[in-house]
Amino acid sequence: MEKQEAGKAAMKEAIALLRKQLLLGNSCVDWLREMKAALIHNSGAEITGTVQALEPALGDYARLEEEQSAFLREQGSPHMSAFVASQPDSVERDVAFRLVDKVNALGRTLRESIALNQQLMSRSKEYIDFHVNLMSGVDAGTIYSAPGGPGRDGGRERKMFDSSV
Repeated sequence: MEKQEAGKAAMKEAIALLRKQLLLGNSCVDWLREMKAALIHNSGAEITGTVQALEPALGDYARLEEEQSAFLREQGSPHMSAFVASQPDSVERDVAFRLVDKVNALGRTLRESIALNQQLMSRSKEYIDFHVNLMSGVDAGTIYSAPGGPGRDGGRERKMFDSSV
């Protein structure tokens, strides 16, 4: 009977961890969505604001994952889905399985959102680099070649990317 009570307590803790993960993950997705919009519109102030708002949420998410890892080590299970599967049939187990599915889908969404935002940031950086080079007044062609080498540059000694701003 005592083992059964410990199993119920562990299942309740697992459900609580999964619910926290869903709440924090959805918050992160919302902030990433705002960051994506700011990156698309090249709004520096909005980007700064969303990054500052996102940082604590990501920190909380990382701490929650550490808490979940500690729980799984204590339970002797490699993954939350394996822990839930090892429990006896119950309403809590069904709830936990649904939560695990939602958390897994949310994880995919987070990874996709982060990857997209990284691409947008990379493009923004390239855009900024290009315009900084234009503003620096460097006279350069479109082909980068060694001085005296072949190319439409005519072997100029100074190229666009040689300038230091």
